[in-house]
Amino acid sequence: MPTVEEDIQFLIQIVKKDMEIKEKKKLLDAIPPRIKAIDREIKKMDESMSETKRIIEKLDAEKRHIELELKTHHAELEKKKEEQRLVKDNKVYRAIVTEMEFINKKVDQAEERMLAILDEGEVRRDEIRILTEKMSGERGVLVAEKDRLEREAGATDDSLKILEDEKLRILPHISEDIRRQYARIRTAKGDSGVANLMGDICQGCYSRVPPQRAVEVRRNEQIMNCEVCGRILVHYEIS
Repeated sequence: MPTVEEDIQFLIQIVKKDMEIKEKKKLLDAIPPRIKAIDREIKKMDESMSETKRIIEKLDAEKRHIELELKTHHAELEKKKEEQRLVKDNKVYRAIVTEMEFINKKVDQAEERMLAILDEGEVRRDEIRILTEKMSGERGVLVAEKDRLEREAGATDDSLKILEDEKLRILPHISEDIRRQYARIRTAKGDSGVANLMGDICQGCYSRVPPQRAVEVRRNEQIMNCEVCGRILVHYEIS
């Protein structure tokens, strides 16, 4: 059966493992939200590019339609001009003039819309150029970061399993009553049943330990608990 001093040395090993495990879990918890944020940024870029391309395709389709309209209107005007040269009746002549004015008005409207389409198309193509430059740089950085985080998550998860296995190998060496006490406190606290004393501060709850009690804890000669959080107090230097 281990001595109290031996139990405390095992507990020091345990709390070191617990702190490493806590940091690994903290890192693992932070990775998924960042990956999700990266995915959102990439998706936003892709959607912006797709939407701009869709608008350009729509403008190009409308441009082709207007070009056909203008071709039709110009053909109609040529036909009306021919009718104008042949007509002898003033009333019919004025009707043709009215029709030509109406067609010319539609031509003006179509040409005005065509200019607007060309202007907007130029703006949208500039957007495509800017987005392409942005995506070739920023998107690549984001994808690389995501790959790195995924690798880091895998490596951290592997090291976490190793730490937990190492901890399980230490626990059986601790006296049964101390092991049960540790397990009970750990279950209640959620991280560790042991806390290091740095100076006179419990590193489990960061409360101050009375000076005389702190001196006794630093000797690592008896099992002592934090009066505030209940964790078993040990002392070791942080290298």
